[in-house]
Amino acid sequence: MQESNNQEKFVPRGAIAFFALLVVLGLIIWFGIYFLMLSRI
Repeated sequence: MQESNNQEKFVPRGAIAFFALLVVLGLIIWFGIYFLMLSRI
């Protein structure tokens, strides 16, 4: 095995962006349903 000291750190930017987008989409859906239910009271 070859040892490399100048190896770059791997950061999965695409996966992090996808996860953040999923969280934002979930929050938008949740708040949409929440405010829809509040308007029915």
